[in-house]
Amino acid sequence: MAANSRFPVETLDDIVRYYRNICSMLPSTHDQLLLRYELQKDHSLLGKDEFAYDSDWVKNQIQGCLEFWLGEREARYTPKDEGWKCRFCQYSSVCPARSAESANYTNTPS
Repeated sequence: MAANSRFPVETLDDIVRYYRNICSMLPSTHDQLLLRYELQKDHSLLGKDEFAYDSDWVKNQIQGCLEFWLGEREARYTPKDEGWKCRFCQYSSVCPARSAESANYTNTPS
């Protein structure tokens, strides 16, 4: 059992199995979803976005995560258009993708 927890797992594989079992029992979601962005401090609404639920996309995202967590694929670099995330990553100073990108910016004529 996990330390200080009532969650009956010992390994990541146990967690993945538990997650898959629980998710398989959940009812299907509605076709239209609402995503709310709230400020953590006071839960005030920052914005909301309605979008169509795409079960194939969700399944592909989960499958991609599971492949990584189970050691079936290597980590992927953050896409260039999401490079802002690198400001919050503890590995950004040693990331080969960021180093190559910085070199490209440095070598680009102005």
